[in-house]
Amino acid sequence: MRPVQKKKLMKRSSRIDLRATQEEETLIRLGAERRGENFTRFILKSACNEAQIALGDQRHFSLSAADFDKFVAALDRPARVIPALKKLLQEPSVLERVSKEPRS
Repeated sequence: MRPVQKKKLMKRSSRIDLRATQEEETLIRLGAERRGENFTRFILKSACNEAQIALGDQRHFSLSAADFDKFVAALDRPARVIPALKKLLQEPSVLERVSKEPRS
């Protein structure tokens, strides 16, 4: 297991104001409480996670000609056989194992 690394704390200098319904605020506060986080941290973490997903899901990106050639070469290269992965994919999945267990 990897040791937990503490993130360098950066001073927050920007302010973000938003409006929410009472129901939305209550839901967010309950979610933060359930996670043991303060309200601001919960909102920022949730928003940053969504932003990373949105940015990571881009289907269009630009490359220089040289980088495009490297990218195409990497895609055209035969896949490497990774013995541990090959073994894992040959074993029944958790769902397959559970579905074969006798029901009581």
